[in-house]
Amino acid sequence: MQLFILDYDPEISARMLCDVHLRKMCLETAQILSSVLFLQGRAPEEGMPRYYNLKHPVIQAVDTPPKINYTVLYNGSLHREYFQRFQKSHAYSCLAGRYHALLYQEGVVLTPDSLDFARAFKGIEITGRGDLVSAYRQYYRFKKSRIRHWRYTNREEPLFLLEGE
Repeated sequence: MQLFILDYDPEISARMLCDVHLRKMCLETAQILSSVLFLQGRAPEEGMPRYYNLKHPVIQAVDTPPKINYTVLYNGSLHREYFQRFQKSHAYSCLAGRYHALLYQEGVVLTPDSLDFARAFKGIEITGRGDLVSAYRQYYRFKKSRIRHWRYTNREEPLFLLEGE
């Protein structure tokens, strides 16, 4: 389970995912948000996936209103991007609005400092606040070298992958 925060703007971040990750992230963000609901003492609604391993580092990291808001916005962005690429809705697309209504908090400002999902990746160190997107992009370059079917249907591959940022 992972949140690929490839940009501080969730729309851009979703657009930067390859097809394999876009498909997986639609499910994984729903699991993350169901887990957040459960941790808040609320049961996920009918049709929502069950909560995931509550001790998982990603679940533990989504612990403040800015991080929850980012994840809610990212979830909606993923589903819009999925539709853009494949001209169909993902099975969990119908839930994006419900997660927004249940978890999104108006007036919470999203800044790089408020989105410190700090986590070390294999061989990649996050050196400090504000370095999160750079670390995720390094990690994504590593993932690209490992995934056999790396495609961007109806999208160009992000420049950071082509240029080596």
